[in-house]
Amino acid sequence: MENKIVVHMKDGTVHKGVTQDFDPASPAFHVLPAEGGGVPRRVAVEGMKALFYVKDYIGNRDFVARQQFDEAQRSGRRTILTFTDGETMWGFLGEASDAGPGFHFFPLDEQDNNIRVFVVRSSLKEMKVVS
Repeated sequence: MENKIVVHMKDGTVHKGVTQDFDPASPAFHVLPAEGGGVPRRVAVEGMKALFYVKDYIGNRDFVARQQFDEAQRSGRRTILTFTDGETMWGFLGEASDAGPGFHFFPLDEQDNNIRVFVVRSSLKEMKVVS
């Protein structure tokens, strides 16, 4: 299955496209560019900040995600992530283990363009689990 993704690299580079071969346990995967097809780009997982599974490629620059947990929200560990570049995300941890380079994260605000995010641990400054 193709997944519409946006990959943010640690160096600030951004790749938009689709992937059919992302596997968190693999050191790399391929992104087929969103515009005009083109040649698949090999992306090293350790070079990524995060891989965002998105609803669309346009997004909304003016969107401000909610930053408050409610009692009746989805299951999962409530977590606040702070990346080394200063970006903060509120949401829920997926099945995270200490093995592997990263974990899946689900944004708090369902109006967010991001459906889920694969976060590379080495791109984090802080991960705070909230009770």
